[in-house]
Order: sequence, then C-alpha cells, then structure tokens
Amino acid sequence: MEQYLIVHYGELALKGGNKKYFTDALNRHLLKEVRQIGIKSQIQLILSRFVIKLPKNFDKKEIIDAMMRIPGIENFGFFYKTELDLDVISKALITTLPRNEISEDGLKTFCVRVKKSQIDIPFDRMEAERDLGAVLIDNNIGLKVKMNDPDLPVLIELFGDYAYISYKKYHGLGGLPVGTGGKVLSLISSGFDSPVAAFKMIRRGAKVHFVHFSGQPYSKQEEVEQVKDIVKILAKYQGETKLFIVPFGEIQKKISLNLDVPAKLRVVIYRRLMFKIAERISRYIKARALVTGESLGQVASQTLNNIFTIDQAANMPIFRPLIGIDKSTIINESVKIGTHDISKLPCTDTCSLFMPKSQEVSAKLKDVLQAEEKINIDEIVNNAFLEKEILKFNYQA
Repeated sequence: MEQYLIVHYGELALKGGNKKYFTDALNRHLLKEVRQIGIKSQIQLILSRFVIKLPKNFDKKEIIDAMMRIPGIENFGFFYKTELDLDVISKALITTLPRNEISEDGLKTFCVRVKKSQIDIPFDRMEAERDLGAVLIDNNIGLKVKMNDPDLPVLIELFGDYAYISYKKYHGLGGLPVGTGGKVLSLISSGFDSPVAAFKMIRRGAKVHFVHFSGQPYSKQEEVEQVKDIVKILAKYQGETKLFIVPFGEIQKKISLNLDVPAKLRVVIYRRLMFKIAERISRYIKARALVTGESLGQVASQTLNNIFTIDQAANMPIFRPLIGIDKSTIINESVKIGTHDISKLPCTDTCSLFMPKSQEVSAKLKDVLQAEEKINIDEIVNNAFLEKEILKFNYQA
C-alpha cells in the first residue's frame, strides 16, 4: 500500500489573499529538505495540505527530524493511501493497524477521527467514525474506545478521490515560513539568551543573520568556537546563515583606559557601540532590524532607562523577543532548540571583559553623549566594520 507524508500548516490559513506567498515559501523549504534526504517525489498542495509520496524504503526518523526543523509546519503524519470507499477503508485499517506498537507500548485505548475536506464525499463523517470504530472492535484489536486523548489515534483524511490513514500526528514548530518576515541581524553570544531570541525570530518567519562581538585577544578562543557551534544549530532551521565576527576586545580596553569616560557608564557605552556597528552591518546586508536576547531587569544594562539610552545609538528597530521572559523559561527553551549544552559551558565572553566595579543602572542619555565626545565613535565603528570576519553556515542533514 502506498504511503504518503501529509503536512499541515497553521496560521498561514488566516493570510487571506496573501496566503499563496506564504505557502510558496513553505513549499520551497519543504522541497529543499525532502530532496536533501533523497525523496524525489513532487510536492502537491491539495486543499490546504502538502502531500508527498514516499519511496518504499524511507527512513521515518530522518523524515521526522527534517519536518521538525521547518518553521510554518503545524503538524504532519505518515499516511496509507486507499480508495474512497468505507469497505476498502475498513480492510485497509485491519491491514495497516500497528499491532506491534499496540503490544510493545501497552496501548489500551483508541479513537477514530475522520476529516472531510470536501462536501461531495458520499458519507457522513460521524457515521464513518462510528462504523470504522466498530470494525476495529469486531476484529479484536484489544483496545477500548476513548474519545479524548486516546493512546492510539486513528486518523483518516478524506480529500480528492482517496482516503488517507495514519496512526500518529507529529506536532511541528508552527510559526511562519523562513524569509516571509524579512531579514534581521541578531547579536549573538554563547550564553542562553541570544540563541533563544534568534530562534523565536526564525520561527516568526525572519531570516536571521548574526554578529558576534569577540573579546579576543582578551578572551579564550573557545568563546568564538562556541558561538560558531550555536549558529550551526540555528542554521538548521533556516538554511544558509551568515555570522559576522567583530573584534571588540581592544575597543573595550581603550575605553576602559580613557579617564575621561566615567567607569560606571562604560558598559552602556560598550552596548551603544555594539548597536552602532551592528547597524552598519545591517545596512551592508540589507537587514531591517536588530535582535538581542535582553530581558528586562536581568542585568544592569537591561534596566528600562539603560535600554532607552542604549537604543538611541541605532536608527532602526531593535527587537527583544525575550523582554518579559524569566531566565528559567529561557533555559528550558534552549534545551528544546538544541543550544543548551553549548550555552552551559564555561566561557569568558565580551560582556564580562573590562567591567567597572559598579555599573550605572539608570544612565542619562546626555551624560552618555558627553562621555562619547571623548571617544572617536565614527573611527571605532568604521574600523570594526572593516575588520569584521564573515562566516557562512548551511545546515546539511
């Protein structure tokens, strides 16, 4: 019996006249992923679902892993295709029922769910569920009916001229297809926060590139290597990804040695310089916004007044997807996306270099601007931009 991968999207269905733009983007990403794992079938978009014929000897785990890294997928499943006839569907259920799984996993309950996508299908949905459930019970499958949250969902989709049978629904990332939300540049470190913030933007359809401000030569090489490893993980969700590495250690040292710059304003000035350099890189790659992993009040530079003062350094939108999220939630998110084990490793990053004994928690913009008059801001930004290193990552399964 032929098997198919059926993929459903979620909020794309609400896009009205713009839906084709989003479904085309999701189709392209799907096609790229299935080709990468050796599936050569065409992808059909039929009544708000993507349908892909599977080869005889397909690798189920490989397909699941691929689908789990595509933003825009709400759910998907592996389906057997059969004729649109209740007697044929009944026989197909008996043939395809995963009896080994029922026995090995100790499943006890089931429920039949029929989904009709056309009004001209010649039988009633609820009657079909009842009749097909009775067929399974009559064949002594050893399971009792449970309408809500059964151990074994028997899923039957009716569309076109065929019926499709599955026994499990896999939940995807949801969100929007990559690139449909425009291009952004995310400040990235090896910590927990910024990778999670970047992932949230990817999931909302943004194409995210990265800039890392390296503390070298005053930080260890592990700092940069850990960031590279994190970007490799994030690239698997969106494909080709750029990472800009900007040398920042010498800049921090020079500012820290400048006696005309109040020590307590040093961190705010560091952050403003990062934003100015990041904005320059954003213009270079035609990104429309910056992204950071800041959360309100988490550290001294992330108080509301300091965020306001730092934001004035850039003339473009600055997104903070984690602004109201606590640290434990962020750490839990890092586990889900795969960056946790790298972020928990010890590392001396840029933010911890040349720190003053105490930081200003409510910096006034006028005071910061006065301090910056003692620094050649334009020269620093220009030199940092020229000294940047550009790396490219493209996830391969």
